[in-house]
Amino acid sequence: MLDGLLLGAGDAVIGVNPASDNPRTVSDLLHLLDDIRTRYDIPVQSSVLTHVTTTIDLMERGAPVDLPFQSIAGTQRANDGFGVTLAMLAEANDAARALGRGTVGDNVMYFETGQGAALSSDGHLGTGERPVDQQTLEARAYGVARAFDPFIVNTVVGFIGPEYLYDGKQIIRAGLEDHFCGKLLGVPMGVDVCYTTHAEADQDDMDTLLLLLTSAGCTFVITVPGADDVMLGYQSASFHDVLTTRRVTGTRPTPEFEAWLDKLGMLDGDGRMRAVDPAESPLRALTEAGA
Repeated sequence: MLDGLLLGAGDAVIGVNPASDNPRTVSDLLHLLDDIRTRYDIPVQSSVLTHVTTTIDLMERGAPVDLPFQSIAGTQRANDGFGVTLAMLAEANDAARALGRGTVGDNVMYFETGQGAALSSDGHLGTGERPVDQQTLEARAYGVARAFDPFIVNTVVGFIGPEYLYDGKQIIRAGLEDHFCGKLLGVPMGVDVCYTTHAEADQDDMDTLLLLLTSAGCTFVITVPGADDVMLGYQSASFHDVLTTRRVTGTRPTPEFEAWLDKLGMLDGDGRMRAVDPAESPLRALTEAGA
């Protein structure tokens, strides 16, 4: 978390993909995230990417939940495979709004999608059991998300593997398709610029997609330490990638987060992250003072 914050990442949400759906583990992570956020007065939200039913249960126990998370798809059969119903999503949405933890608006849901999700669960069949193409079903998932007025919708564009998106060119195309459909449907659409290591793709393809999406006005991107998602075993974008992309394109963090970075002396006169000696980092001084 601190590594990402030092590089200006995390202004949309700080998320943790847990290795366990155990309620005690998820609760511990929620309290850890909330403690760091409140201790250092960071204007961000957090989320633990567990199943929505676990989150609902923890909210009933008083856990500090900002954004309930759930993977969703564009068909009921595929959502059945995720173990989720629209009623569950509505319950989580109502419960999170009732907590009143947000300071701006009441958009509290975090949805994840991805081309191929329905096909991977044999949920891609339409009337007469005829297959429906991946992009159509992906766009339908955004329609599901829009019904709950979410805070973010994230397409994990290359995560499922070459069985669904074969190579870097297909992943780039799919990422831009998803971005376009999200904008068209009016959802806060972002992209996890990623690929599995058995696909015909590499990090150069991801750099290309990241720059294309940024130029196209993508709402947010997902980043992980070193671009390596060790929990799920795929390659994504790193905190450093976002830092570099912002320098190249001139994009900036959210205003509240930028003001927090500026207060810590982490920005130069042009609003860019300035190079600092790790031993003299403002954030290091802050954490040591608060320890």
